[in-house]
Amino acid sequence: MARWIPLLIGLPLIGLSTYIQGSWTDRWSDGSDQQMEQTSSRYADIPLTIGTDWVGEDTPYSKKELEAAGAHAHLSRIYRHRKTGERISVFMICGYARDVAVHTPDFCYRGAGFEVESRPESFVIEPAGNMDDALTFWTSTFLKERPASTIHQRILWSWTSGEPWNAPDYPRWKYPGNSPLNKVYLIHDIPPGIERKPDTLSQEHPLAAFGKDFLPIVRETLYTPTEH
Repeated sequence: MARWIPLLIGLPLIGLSTYIQGSWTDRWSDGSDQQMEQTSSRYADIPLTIGTDWVGEDTPYSKKELEAAGAHAHLSRIYRHRKTGERISVFMICGYARDVAVHTPDFCYRGAGFEVESRPESFVIEPAGNMDDALTFWTSTFLKERPASTIHQRILWSWTSGEPWNAPDYPRWKYPGNSPLNKVYLIHDIPPGIERKPDTLSQEHPLAAFGKDFLPIVRETLYTPTEH
């Protein structure tokens, strides 16, 4: 009996590793290519005007960086509020989860010379109605000192494959590697001041106010109700 023990232990491990490796490659496409084409084609339908007050303008983005991120479709846009003048930058991509579930700002921004000011923490944008549609994000603030100016930003980031936007602890484990996945960054420039004050998130913060309006519309644009 003892000689069978290594085999009994090894077979489940082999099966598990095969499943994980297969999920993070194209071994089992299961219609993923068709889903990818369908979802990414709808990026062009994300509206420039959100509600009555947010008006968007597309901005260029590096083709090289999009290729490195595995983007099959992307949105790079600045939305301005007609009344308050607040600006929210939006960067969003659609790609296979093996690419999109990684490369989060707390790692990527370091490579661009930013300092990550605090450890990423969870933040929930609360909807006006059903809490089942709450939007969950990771967030942190980022700082880049330059001789002529300083870039100081608050970023929220999250994912969806059709469900309400969410920020799991381990997105690579949550989403199969060959499935289509969307990732969004919502970026707000923190106003400069004589004394730097902490940027405190609340439901009234410009990012939360914009996210409540923008992200449900994006989800409805990318996924029909039967796809949720």
